[in-house]
Amino acid sequence: MSLSVKTYAILLIASIAPGIFAAPAARADGVINCENCADPRQAAIASGVGLTVVVDVSGRKLLAYDVEYDRELKRYRALPVPVPDDISNSFHRLLRLMEAARETAEQLPPQARGRSVIVPVHPDDPSNTNGITFPDAFKSLTASDVVISTDHRKGLEAGIGTAFCGADTRYPVWNALAPTMTSIVMSVGSRLTGVDSVTYVITWRDGSTTRLVISTDAVDLAKYQNGHSRDAEGNPIPDRAASDPETGPDFAGAYTFSDEQTLNNWLNAAYVSGVPVHVADRTLPVTIICRWNGRTLECEVPR
Repeated sequence: MSLSVKTYAILLIASIAPGIFAAPAARADGVINCENCADPRQAAIASGVGLTVVVDVSGRKLLAYDVEYDRELKRYRALPVPVPDDISNSFHRLLRLMEAARETAEQLPPQARGRSVIVPVHPDDPSNTNGITFPDAFKSLTASDVVISTDHRKGLEAGIGTAFCGADTRYPVWNALAPTMTSIVMSVGSRLTGVDSVTYVITWRDGSTTRLVISTDAVDLAKYQNGHSRDAEGNPIPDRAASDPETGPDFAGAYTFSDEQTLNNWLNAAYVSGVPVHVADRTLPVTIICRWNGRTLECEVPR
């Protein structure tokens, strides 16, 4: 049995009984774009031997073939391969997201159209209306946790990026191909809508918020957006932006806290971000005043 036939057999069996076999590694060039594709089978054959996924954004089609060389007929042929439901659902979910962005943009004047579509996210959304399955490992975080811990931040960026691409299925070979498929959808979608990124606004269980952005140049990484984190009481949380000469002045203002845990989290974030805070009296409710001195942000409780 040739390697390509093995690939087909493993994929077919895995779709019936996942976990029995480990899928082979996917080729880096295993995904091609063919818009309004008249002959996807031939497009797959032209890409070379092995598993090939044909992405047709305009035609709303995602097709897969195992391309092999028939020694008797002395020609290449492409055998259809079933696309797992998880991958197909992710593909169509992304199409709906881009189409919604286009419809929204068409209702706005050109000067008001943004380059990013905003998607609200909650870790416990039971219906996945936000379009992704939120990674279990990060459901209990707060916005302050993401600011304070590099490990939490990087893990969340990778976890949300993986979920966005649909690369969190039980099929390793498809997970490997998912980022390339997503990149094609976003690239074609950006030409149609003018939207080249997706902004996820996460509202955590405690009410604090974090912003992550996925762009066409890195679709499997949801990058943390400095300067946009808010605690449960609506206060901006100091992060790297608070120490930047260009964005630091934006953090000047009054911060009011009525909850001790929220205050402690804010103070920890300020410390990690290099923002000096002088708090002599922590009697709640407490208001902290932050001022930009031309070089750094300084915060204190007024006497």
